[in-house]
Formats: sequence, structure tokens, C-alpha cells
Amino acid sequence: MDAPISSPRNDHEWEQALGLLKQVYVGEGYTSSDRAEAFMRRATFEEGGDLLLAHGAAGAVVGVVLHLHTNGPLGQVARDGEAEFRMLAVAPEARGKRIGEALVRACIERAMNDGARAVVLWSQPTMPAAHRLYERLGFVRAPERDQEDVRGFTRLVFRKSLGCS
Repeated sequence: MDAPISSPRNDHEWEQALGLLKQVYVGEGYTSSDRAEAFMRRATFEEGGDLLLAHGAAGAVVGVVLHLHTNGPLGQVARDGEAEFRMLAVAPEARGKRIGEALVRACIERAMNDGARAVVLWSQPTMPAAHRLYERLGFVRAPERDQEDVRGFTRLVFRKSLGCS
């Protein structure tokens, strides 16, 4: 499925996107509801990056990713010349339709347009489906850059070289 990718166009799309993030991250046990309420806010995301949305056939938001601003406040693993994205989420009913792939490809395209030489991200160990997606799209593990998270797990870093100089 080729899901149209866009930025939020109105308050309703922001509400759908933030609701989807909370549904996936809290509902599937990746973060606590308190942490989600504190972090998953429009103002936080607008300051830190560009939220990208995938829309389903009926126009509803079925996927979300946050492409971070270079040297912005939400960056955690990017180094000089690298782009970073976070918070990839796909609605359970839309999985298996290449929604996540379309969102990651949109981040890669933005990074290339910005002249980045690589794209990086971190993921939780409990997200194997996402890891398979990243690897299929050419990301490789960068274990030397892994970080310990205060919640008691290791942040697994993935990197994709863009072949730009």
C-alpha cells in the first residue's frame, strides 16, 4: 500500500497522530502513560522535528514518525552529518501494508535532501518487527553507539549510510 505521507494539516490530525503514538507506545508496553503524557505533546514535537503522517484509505492517520531537526532538542544518537528519526508507530490494523516502510523512506529522503551522510535511530530491544524493517531498508546495527536507558534496557542504535560526501 502506498500511503500518502504529509505533515499534520490541522488540529484534528495532530490529535489523531498523538493518540496513535500513545495507543502504540503505551498500549504495547514500550513506555508508561505518565511518560507518554509528559513527552508526546504537540509543542515538544514541533520544537524538535517534523511529524510525518501516513493516511489510510479513509484519510485517517495510520502511521507516524518524527524526523528530527538537526542539532535539535530531541536528538539522542545523531552525530555531525547524520539525520535522526524517532517515534515510528503504525496502527495495528494497518500493519503489514508497508506503512512503516513508507514513513522511514520519507525520513531517508528528507535526510538526503538535507545533505546528511547517514540516518540514525535507536530502538528498544522489544521491537523486533521494527528492527527487521530497518535492516531490510539498509540500516545496520551500530552496537558501539548503544546507550543504557534509565528505564532499564539498552537503546539499540541503527545507522544507514546515504553515500553522500
